[in-house]
Amino acid sequence: MSFWPQFWTWFLVVSLVLFVGLAVVVAIGGYFDIKAMFRSLRQRHEEESR
Repeated sequence: MSFWPQFWTWFLVVSLVLFVGLAVVVAIGGYFDIKAMFRSLRQRHEEESR
């Protein structure tokens, strides 16, 4: 096998792994941000209704 096809195969594999990892990190972080947002909205709503 020549160098360039092997290089681009590995480049593609590494890029896909990094993309999936980044997508998982962003999804988990977004979940906790949305959870915190709803918590603060609920607290603000409870304070206003007193």
